[in-house]
Amino acid sequence: MFVPVPIKIFKNGEVLFEAKSIQEAARILAEQLNMTIYKCYDPIERGYVYHIPYYVGDDEYRFKAPEGLAANRQKELEETNHKNARRIWLVPANPEVFDIEKAFNLYDTIDWVRSYRYENGDILFLYVTGDVKKVMYKVEVINGIVNSSNVQFNEELWLDKDKLEQAKGKNWSRIRLIDAVDTDALSLKKLREHGLRGNPQSSRKLHDELREYIMSHFESDFSYELFPYEDVEELIEGDKRTVNVNVYERNPLARRKCIEHYGAYCQVCDIDFEKMYGEVGRGFIHVHHIKPLHEIKQGYKVHPIHDLIPVCPNCHAMLHRKENGVYLTLEQLRERVKGRYQNNLVHN
Repeated sequence: MFVPVPIKIFKNGEVLFEAKSIQEAARILAEQLNMTIYKCYDPIERGYVYHIPYYVGDDEYRFKAPEGLAANRQKELEETNHKNARRIWLVPANPEVFDIEKAFNLYDTIDWVRSYRYENGDILFLYVTGDVKKVMYKVEVINGIVNSSNVQFNEELWLDKDKLEQAKGKNWSRIRLIDAVDTDALSLKKLREHGLRGNPQSSRKLHDELREYIMSHFESDFSYELFPYEDVEELIEGDKRTVNVNVYERNPLARRKCIEHYGAYCQVCDIDFEKMYGEVGRGFIHVHHIKPLHEIKQGYKVHPIHDLIPVCPNCHAMLHRKENGVYLTLEQLRERVKGRYQNNLVHN
């Protein structure tokens, strides 16, 4: 049974039709492609839920539904392990070939050799080979196939230049880091105890016990958080202003190390969201990059303790705004907050 979902059908970037339901969308696509209607449901559903294009010859079809409806359907697919849910992969990453830790510290997204048919929305758990032998990174495929002219090779991160030259002739996907952990619970030994056979020498889909075991050690939320992962727009007296949050503040690996060191409370105003709001606030905090962007050079590697600092959303926004053309420092904002607090005590 299909719930009515309004769906726009795009062909090569142009709106082909606005369907009132997935049934109508499937009928229209079937007529366009001269195929049975039942073969159209899956590509449409995966298309509007995960933004996965459907290719027929040289034509590209895309499907779009209202964001809230797509998000709800995504949740249903993944909770029921539906065949159209995003696929989960275990993928080896050789640190002697490519400096993956530095890559995630430097870039919001990186391009990855497409050894299998990764699609938009797929989740890759990266198993670091060599001396590490652990699953350490959880990433999302945001572009299953990157146009060859747009591939970012990041040559400075390739330790084996011969392997890079071989890779340049292959297809690439674009991925973003969701979470990173470093635990012996995801070592090769433990993975074998939970269903892994052999060594992870090539990509493989994850199923059943091994999939659930690996997923349980990472954050479960696949989506972007509001402030740390997006530019925030605020309306002030009718003028739109944008707070640009740089790549280091969005990086889950750097964020985790920063918060582990300082704690999940604001280093300016001392608010602890768990103490203030209870369980819903556990672990919630933003991370601010202290060093101004214009001072950061290419190849700069962020230090999660010296360069980053946990702050609440309000203090974070103030650190990204200028006063008389100059950003307030952490110390200046802290003194200002402290002064306001002391004044309130005096007047109360």
